[in-house]
Amino acid sequence: MQIQLQHARQKDNEASLLWPRERLTPGEGVRVVHYDPQGAKIVLTAPRGEMSAYSGDPFAAFIAVFPEKVIPRPLLRPEWFAPRDNEDGTATFMPYGIRKIEALLLNAGIPREDIACCHPDNLERFVGPKTRIVGITSMDPMGLAYVSVTYSSMIAVPGETADAREFRRVMENPVFQKYEPTIIVGGAGAWQIRHAGMVEKWGIDVLMHGEGELTVVDLFRRALAGETLDREVHGSKVPIEFIPTIRNGASYGVVEITRGCGRGCQFCSPTNRRRHSLPLDHIMKEVATNVAAGSNEVFCATEDLFLYECGSRFEPNPAALEKLFTTIGRHPGVDYVHLSHIAIAPVVYDPTAVERISPILLEKTRYTPAFRPHYKEPFVTALFGIESGSIRIMKKYMRGKIWPYPIEQYHEVNVQGLGILNDNHWRPMATLITGWPDETPDDTVQTLELLDKMKGFNVFFVPLMFIPLEDTKLRNERRVSLELMTPEQWDVFATAWRMNIDNWAPHQQPLFTFAALFAYYAYFRWKHGKKVFAPIMKIAKFPNFNGMPPKFPLKADGGIDPRYCREDEGAIRRAEPARTLPVLQEMQAVPPVLGPR
Repeated sequence: MQIQLQHARQKDNEASLLWPRERLTPGEGVRVVHYDPQGAKIVLTAPRGEMSAYSGDPFAAFIAVFPEKVIPRPLLRPEWFAPRDNEDGTATFMPYGIRKIEALLLNAGIPREDIACCHPDNLERFVGPKTRIVGITSMDPMGLAYVSVTYSSMIAVPGETADAREFRRVMENPVFQKYEPTIIVGGAGAWQIRHAGMVEKWGIDVLMHGEGELTVVDLFRRALAGETLDREVHGSKVPIEFIPTIRNGASYGVVEITRGCGRGCQFCSPTNRRRHSLPLDHIMKEVATNVAAGSNEVFCATEDLFLYECGSRFEPNPAALEKLFTTIGRHPGVDYVHLSHIAIAPVVYDPTAVERISPILLEKTRYTPAFRPHYKEPFVTALFGIESGSIRIMKKYMRGKIWPYPIEQYHEVNVQGLGILNDNHWRPMATLITGWPDETPDDTVQTLELLDKMKGFNVFFVPLMFIPLEDTKLRNERRVSLELMTPEQWDVFATAWRMNIDNWAPHQQPLFTFAALFAYYAYFRWKHGKKVFAPIMKIAKFPNFNGMPPKFPLKADGGIDPRYCREDEGAIRRAEPARTLPVLQEMQAVPPVLGPR
């Protein structure tokens, strides 16, 4: 069957076609392909950690960013990494990016029996003398992303992260040396391999960066034809009509609801992508595909949930959001709905957006007392970025972070937005970044002040060190090192984790106290020195140990900076900005929004 390359959307309408030598398993909707025992022409795979669904909890995957040597064995459950295969040996679920590549190749007319998407433990079954291409995806192949670098550096145990170990395990599979296929590596972390100097050692032929819809098919056709390939290929911004729907199940039941952002944050890569809201019929095709593969959950992939069908000024669209989640939730077989990211400004701009979708999401949340006994009630979660409490830092690197509100109201927007989320039974996660290229102690203190204003809210903070990711505008900036971290920056980490324990696991405080004290005296004081004493004592819940004040940071010499001392606590409260913020319609003047870039 010869099918010429056409628009992705046109080909999606033919998704029900059965390709040659393909049959349906009796009683199931799983397509079984008879692959050539000499190897499929194209094999697509990913590391085991990125193949896993972690028992249906997407946020459990964060465990794989820690050094492999320090992860307790019981936490790395064997069932997490075992293959989950179809009858023909291909993987039932694959990372979403691989499924997009698979769809692009199928839509371009490449026969299904020439494309095998498999678990890395099954590479020997599909890679053979007739294999021409092996495509591999990875988010963090060398452990150089934000969370990996931050916590590997702090733990300071030699060795790889669990994710990096699993990627190396794929690359060192002997079938690559035996059959010498063209190896193409893509995904958000592809740049890390060049940065680590491992491209030649692992025999990688091509590193693929960015969006692939306009470049992948041509790249794979040239590789199949034996043509000379560029060592690095960069995708371009993609019109929405070229984004295909997946043809087989994605890990976590991922579906893309929006792509791109447009707020212009210089440390972030999605701002470089064209902003799209995928049509509802497109989204529901992918939901149906995942459910047919056996998934009972849907993970909505987006840079900001409230960008879905939003206005030109980033105004959320409550009606469209309500329709989206009502439609997803009513689809037969969908038991759970997960969210990836949100922005906080739309929550304040129009709280009804949160109010209208919360009842639907609460009915479909996995985070209930039945899932974790210490959860007192069901809640919704998603990740948003605080990044810094410094108005100067925000103006310089993230001026559009809370558009259409002025950046000077950054604290108020975050505090009020978090309150609205909590009122609607959301318990979000929030990233904080310290160590910005020109961050001063005053900047860090403003972050500590914002944290202080958030005490009492249900939120899980993820404090991070600044990392100059290659595909961002700050790629040439310096990376902060632990040796150069100031006492204020250490205090950001300690304060955030102190609040996390108080909010999420107060019943386990004795365990954290013991672990903190043991870690300091047995290891950290030798590795990081006395500068980590105060932060670890705060985590151990000894904030006033040795005279350390709980609210204000120490100077480098261990004394108290008098600029942050006040005798009158009432004066401090009166000096704080108002903690309520009117919605946009009530504001007299609103600055122009920052459009997509």
